[in-house]
This record gives sequence, C-alpha cells and structure tokens, in this order.
Amino acid sequence: MLGQRPHLTETIALGACETLTQVLAGNGVPKDYVGYEPKCRSLGVALKIDSDVPGTGSGPGATRKDSTVQQRDAIYPAVAAGLGASLAVFLGAGAGPSGALARWLAVSALLMVLAWLAVGAVRARRAFHTLQGRCNALLAAGNTPWCAWPAGAEPGAPPALVGAGCASLFPCQCRDGIATIAAALAPESGPQLIAAWDGLARRGTPFRLRLAAAPGRCLEVAGRRQNAPDPAASLDILTIEDVTERLEAVERLDAARAAAELARQELQRVVDALPLPIWMRDGDLALNWCNRAFARAVESTQTAAIEVQAELADGTGGRARARSLAERARASHEGATETRRVVVGNVRRALEVTECPLLGRDETAGRLLGYAIDRTREEELKADLERHVSAHATVLEQLGSAIAIYGRDRRLKFFNQSYARLWGFDDTWLATLPSYAELLEELRTRRRLPEHADFPRYKREQLALFTTLIEPRESLMHLPDGTTLRSLVVPHPLGGLMFVLEDVTNTLALESSYNTLIAVQQETLDNLAEGIAVFGGDGRLKLSNPAYAKVWDLEPTALRGEPHVTDVMEKVKEFFDYGENWDDFKADMVASTLERTGRSGRLSRVDGSVIEFSNVPLPDGAVLTTFLDVSDSVRVERALRAANAALEAADHLKSEFLANVSHHLRTPLHSIMGFAELLTSQSAGPLNPRQLECCQAVLVGAEQLLALINDVLDLATIEAGYMGLDLSRIDLADLLAGVAGLAREWALKNDLHLEVDCPADIGPLEGDEKRLKQALFDLVGSAIRVAVPGSILVLSAEGRGDHTVLSVSAGVARMHRGAGGVAAAALPGRGSDGGNDGEDGSARVAGHVPDRLGLALVRGCIDLHGGWIEVDAESDRRLIVRCVLPVHPELQVPSGATAAE
Repeated sequence: MLGQRPHLTETIALGACETLTQVLAGNGVPKDYVGYEPKCRSLGVALKIDSDVPGTGSGPGATRKDSTVQQRDAIYPAVAAGLGASLAVFLGAGAGPSGALARWLAVSALLMVLAWLAVGAVRARRAFHTLQGRCNALLAAGNTPWCAWPAGAEPGAPPALVGAGCASLFPCQCRDGIATIAAALAPESGPQLIAAWDGLARRGTPFRLRLAAAPGRCLEVAGRRQNAPDPAASLDILTIEDVTERLEAVERLDAARAAAELARQELQRVVDALPLPIWMRDGDLALNWCNRAFARAVESTQTAAIEVQAELADGTGGRARARSLAERARASHEGATETRRVVVGNVRRALEVTECPLLGRDETAGRLLGYAIDRTREEELKADLERHVSAHATVLEQLGSAIAIYGRDRRLKFFNQSYARLWGFDDTWLATLPSYAELLEELRTRRRLPEHADFPRYKREQLALFTTLIEPRESLMHLPDGTTLRSLVVPHPLGGLMFVLEDVTNTLALESSYNTLIAVQQETLDNLAEGIAVFGGDGRLKLSNPAYAKVWDLEPTALRGEPHVTDVMEKVKEFFDYGENWDDFKADMVASTLERTGRSGRLSRVDGSVIEFSNVPLPDGAVLTTFLDVSDSVRVERALRAANAALEAADHLKSEFLANVSHHLRTPLHSIMGFAELLTSQSAGPLNPRQLECCQAVLVGAEQLLALINDVLDLATIEAGYMGLDLSRIDLADLLAGVAGLAREWALKNDLHLEVDCPADIGPLEGDEKRLKQALFDLVGSAIRVAVPGSILVLSAEGRGDHTVLSVSAGVARMHRGAGGVAAAALPGRGSDGGNDGEDGSARVAGHVPDRLGLALVRGCIDLHGGWIEVDAESDRRLIVRCVLPVHPELQVPSGATAAE
C-alpha cells in the first residue's frame, strides 16, 4: 500500500536527528535531548506516508518526479551535514575571541538552519496532513476495512492506523489490538488469528483466513507486511471483510450449478438411452455433440466421433451430402429431412435423417439439432404389405366367387373377373372406379337387383353400410331371373367394404338332393345286419342303427340325445371282463374307439359271444365303428383250424419219414455202386462184353436212383425247414453258360437246339449259386423231356425293376389244361394251385409224365430266395417257365434253420 522510497524531508530529519543525537551524547549534553530522536523518527514516519502520494513520491502511484524535488533530494543531505558540522564547531570551539567568533558563527548558522527547518517542518506537517487525509479518503473509499500496525507489533498493541470500515465490524476491539479482535471471534477462530498474526509479526509470513464471527457470520481476514527502506517504517496491515452474504450467494450458485449439472447428466443419460442417433452442430455446421446411439451407428465413441467429424452417410461424397442437408435447414430456418441408405452394424439400413435449427428465423447463424429414425422395418413392412396386397389381389382374381372392394370414399377399388361376369359389366367401365351408388343405379336399370317397392330407401340402407357395418353380414338375394346369390358384406381392414357374391342356385338344389340322400342313407343303415355307430370329434354319438342297439342290448331311448362314448361304455359294462379296475379299462376302450387310425379285430365278451369290430376314421373328424356278431363263424373256424393242425402234423411226419427212408436207402445204394464200379473197372478180373454192359447198366441205374434219393432228401429237408443258403454275388451270364454246358449234350441227343439269351448289362444277382444252378438244370431237364424234337430250347435272363427273371422256354406238341385253366405242365407256384391237373389226377404233355419231384425242388429253392415261379402257355404251343428272383432277397428262413453267411 505504501511506497518503498523515503521522502527527502524524512531523510533530512532523520539525518539531522541522528547527527545531533550523536554530537550531544559525545559532548556531555543531558540525556533529555536524546528524546528528540523518536520524535524525529515519528516525523520521518509521518513524512514517509507523503512519499506515496501520486506525483510527489516514488510509490506505486507516482508517475514522475519534478526537477525541484530531485534537486532537494541532492541538497538536503548536504545541509544536514553542514548543520551537524556547525554544531560540532559550536561545541568544540575553545575560549578566546576566535573561539567566540567561531561559536557565534556556528550558532548563527545553526539558528538559520533551524529556522529554515522549522519552516520546512511546518510545510511538511501541512503536506503530511493533506496527504494523510487523501490516503484516508482513498482507503475509506474501498469496501474492505483495514488496520495497520508497525512491523513486528505484539497482538496487544493498538494499531497505528485504522480504516473507517473496521469500526462497523469491531466498534471497540479494533483500537485495542489483535488480541481483542481475536477474542471477538468464534472460539475456534480466535487462536487461528493469533497464530497467523504471530507468524506475520515474527517472520513476515502473509496469511489469509476465513473465520467465524457472530452466529451465522463469516469474515475473511488477510495479513501482510508492507516493507520500507527503514525497517522501523514498515507496517503490518490487516484487512477484514465480511463475506457472509457472498458465501451464501456462492453456496446458492454452487447448489444451482450442481442442480444444473445433475440435470445435464440426467438429460445426457436420457439422450444416451434413446435408440435414435442424435447430434448437434455449431454455427459452422461442425459436429460438437452426439449421443451414444450416434457413436454406435458410426462404429466409434462419442469423443472420437466428434474429433473425426463422423457423419451418418456412406459412399463417396457422403459427408458433403450430410452437410448440404444441414445447410438447407439453416438457410430455410426449418427442418430438412431426407432418407439415406447407411450400413449400421454390417446391416444396410434406411435412415430418415432430419436437421432442424434450434434458433428462430431472426438468428443469422444458430446451432442445429439432427436426429435419425430407422425406417428399415417400416419400408420392409410397406414392401411386405404391397406384396401381400398384390398376392391377395392375385388370389381373389383366381377365385370363382365374385369379389369387389369399395374404399372409404365408396368408390370401387378392386374387382375380379368373376364379379364382372356375374353382373355382365364391361371391364372398361369398372376400370373408371364408379361409386357404389352408380353401380346400384346401373344394376337397377338392367333389372339385376331384387324388386323393391321403395328403391331410394333400399339404396340409402346400402350406402349406410359404409359407416354402420361392424360385423360381417350375410344374406340371400333372389334376382328376377331366378338366380339366387349369397351376399357377404365384410368391413375391409384398410377401410371401406368388401362384397363377396356367390351363385348358390345350384348349391340349394344340391342341398335338397343331399338331404334326400341322407334320408336314404339312414334308411339303409337301419336295415343293415352290422351294428353301426358314428362318434364325432367331441366323442358324442352322432349316428347309429337299430343293429347297434341289438348287438349291445341297448334300449333305443338310451342312444338319443347324442350321448358321450363314456356314457355308452357305462351302459355296456356288463359285457366285459375288466378285472378290478373299471376306470382304466374304460379309459383304454374310449381311447381306442376315438383313435383316428383304421383298425379291426374281435372282442370276446363274458357271455361267450364274439363280436367282430372295425374302426374307420371319417374325413370330418368322426370315427365310424361297426360291430358284427360272429360267434357261429368263430366256432366253425376253430374246428377247421384244429383239422388243419392235424393235417400239418401228418405232413410233417411224412417229411420226416421220407428223410429217414432216403437216408437208409442211400447207404446200401452206395455199396451197390461201389461194387458195380469195381466190376466195371475189371480190377478183379476181365469181364465179357455182356457182363460189362450189365455192370454199366447197374451203375447207371444206381446213379439215377441216387439222384432221386438225393432229390427226395432235399425236398424233405426243405419241407422240414433245415435247408439253408450260401449267399454270394452271382454273374448271371456265367450261371446260364454253366447250366447250358451241362445240358447241351443232353439236348443234342433229343434233337433239340439249346440257346442262351442274357443281356450284357443285366448286372449281378445275390443268391446261392449252387442251388440256382441245380434248379435251372432241373427246369431244363424237364423241358428237354417234354419238348418236341427239332424245336429250340431257350434259357434266358432279363431284368424287371428290383427283380431278375430266369426263364426256360420250350416248344410242346399239345397242351392239356386242367380245371383251373392252367397249363398241364404248370409248376406249383404263383398262378398255380400246386395240385394235380386233368381228370385222372396227372399232367401229361406230349405223352410224357413230368418230373414232379424235380419241379417241387425248383419251387422250394426259389421260395427260399424270396421269389416265385410263373408259367405261361402261349398260343404257339410254347411253354415258358419263369423264376422271378429279387436282386436283394429277403430270405425266408424256416424255423430251426439258418442261412449260411
């Protein structure tokens, strides 16, 4: 506050006082003179204040120093030094004239200097008071009260200077020192002020404290030291300011700022939670804020999106187009909207982007708010709706019913060709979209509407349907030409009405015929022997005949009123043996009755009767159940089954007998063959030709007998169920070639030509090659026996889907047909009854008896392969025997036998 440079008056006064004090003390002047020193110093301190007045000192307010002051600053030290020298001469002069003269001169000089100093002191005192008043006025003009103490003053020392504002804060204490001021503060604030003032007084440490005073008041106290060149002139200045209202205002502002910040954060969270991308632009159209949805849309963070000035636009020039939309919005002072195709999250989206200014029309440059709404789903739904409407129109166009749709404005929006044909309208006229009122007038003109006595009223009622109809309304229209139309009026989902017209003239006629047929059907059912009952999908009896009530011994009244199937089961409870749990038995019977699967079977009732039943699901969800009492038929069937079992047992015994006999016959036959071979080889001695011929005949007969025995044994094995198959892949060409090679010499002896017909691409067959070769050889042998000499014998193979056909064809002289219409040489198999043909119980072809044993073996072998035999007697007297074999046979392995791997 005060300057650092002393005033020239202070310098003169202090210098003179110091010099005078030293001289007086050195010459024995009384000590009372020494008291002038503090007075002079007080004067110097007072004068020092004058040095800070603007224009007169070197303090902060001084701007310049005039030349006169500068001269005095240089002269006054010399004057002070001369004054001191005069005093020294006066006090040190000796006796005598020269000493008196010196003392007189010294006294004169001293008096002149003192007079001049007195005048200067008066002037300085006046200047001091003037400057002091000015300083006090300047300090009083400030809002901060203050007090000043000499540097290093104790807490109890009174202040040297007191500002005007201190009296209002501390009326008494401010004049008594820092200690009394601290005592006037709150208990916890006083020691803080004392400690801070002690640091200022001892070390010059400035401080600024916020202390509590009276209840609810707060003072801001600051202390600092104002240094001067002379330490005695330094001041410790204390400023005191009541900041209670300011702190309250600051607290209110802080609370308002916190509330505003909280509202801003909440608004930010709300905006970030929105799924819509939102952003803001400044006056230069630069992006300065965005929400989280915008950052996600541009695949960035909010801060990064603002830094790189990201835009919701793709492709070349996307940023320029985005800013162009913002410029249009700013120029028009209204919102601008456009649709953009943008890839968001690897999915192409249709965004409706809007930019709108936040300020009114009077603002030349304002901020813009932008937001984007995802219209992808809406566009997809719109496209789906258009496709559905188009598909709906296509479907309606193909319907046979006449359909017309009128909009809210009662004008025709859609019609199909059936509608135009029904009323006989021209498509060109309907394409003009006439109103419903015009159409009614046109139909009336053509006499295509029912006759009405009050047609205007009828017309008003029809037009009123566009505003009053809520539910579909159906009615019949009887036209003057005898046509009956079924009219259905339905409110259309998109507004207006949809009219559906259908010609039901023939339908009514058919309904009448249908009712007649139902009556005939009911009469037919009533006269059937089977008991018939129809149960609907709800489990209730819809239809029954008297035979049903008779089978279950029910009264006709018990079946009236559509009883439920559970009620019917309760009424026939006595016919079943259900044990101890009737509920579970009844539930099973009800479930099986209503089950929508076709099934049939028999029920044995406790009265010994047997009921044959059948369940047939009907198209309408109902189930037709028939019941027939077959007790007598069951008894006859049981008797027949018992007789059949006895026959099967006898046949089994026969097969076992043949197997045993064949086995016992084959053992001695081997011995006979062995001895015949020994004799034929003539190892025991030579034989004459006659003997050799006889031995060879015996050997041939034995071999034939062995073949017959083997056939009998194989047949018995097959019938007994002990024969198996050794399955492998068979090359049919090799199989047929092998059979032909074995039989060709035999055929030549009988004047027959044997041919093989096998396609190259027929493919392999899975089966037992040995058994099939044996079966084909037996067939070829039978054919050789019955074939006409000179004819062609054909052994062939062909494919028939999943089956392979092996056939033997031979020409015969004549063919005898049995009672069954099958050729005499037919083999047992499919198309043959397997019994004897002809009247004498035998089959003869060209006078020969077929080899029944070999043919039986053929049938058994083919059956084991899962195939069958077909016989075809053609008109050109050719007999064809076909063996049909599956390519992958399902083997029929008899009980007790296994098929070889």
